[in-house]
Amino acid sequence: MKKSILITGGTSGIGEGIARYFYAEGWQVLITGRNKEKLAALSNAMPGLHALEYDTLIEGDELKILQFIRSTWDGKLDVLVNNAGHVELTPLKQIKSKSMVDMYRTHVIAPSLLSSGCIDFLAATKGHIINISSSHGIKVYPELSAYAAAKAGINMLTKVWSLELAPHGIRVNAIAPGPTNTPVLDNAGLPVEIIQAIHESERTSIPLQRRGSVSDIVAHVAMLVTADSTWVTGTILPVDGGLSIT
Repeated sequence: MKKSILITGGTSGIGEGIARYFYAEGWQVLITGRNKEKLAALSNAMPGLHALEYDTLIEGDELKILQFIRSTWDGKLDVLVNNAGHVELTPLKQIKSKSMVDMYRTHVIAPSLLSSGCIDFLAATKGHIINISSSHGIKVYPELSAYAAAKAGINMLTKVWSLELAPHGIRVNAIAPGPTNTPVLDNAGLPVEIIQAIHESERTSIPLQRRGSVSDIVAHVAMLVTADSTWVTGTILPVDGGLSIT
């Protein structure tokens, strides 16, 4: 039987890269996203790919995903990748309640509820949860209170869940990407000139002197999923060109 993987936020960037990799490896792949057109385009590009519309900000929206796994995959799941997310600048002086609530809902609450609902599915396969965190959850930057705190939160949840779920044979790890070439800043609505300035500032601050690519992150997801990594759990793996140790 083919192995199965669920990737939230699978319509672009890192999530799409992970989906394409495991699809090419012959896995059953389910992606989620908020954009119907992108979901449809990827389904057409990869026949047999499963796609569901899912919004982390909608209470109970994860229930449709759980029902899909029960009915289509017989209640079994090998890998859950909690990847859905967004970035917003939040200078403390201008911070709004909605920014904090939405950030925690997306990066902490929704992954917690989805992961909770998938425990039995993952226990059936001795499966694996991979949380896509960020170097912002490790290294301190100004004007990112909401995002940084939420990513630090998912880092801690990774460790807590790894202890809770170890008796079920479920591993839990996180990857903390550094600045990576994805549409995330465009999706945040930042002007082109600001995005370019951020990219250059990030590049020069990275010890290896380049921004990351989606393939850099996908390679380490693949590494954690392989049979060679079955004794690894509770780890936050920075994939950031050395940024988090500067």
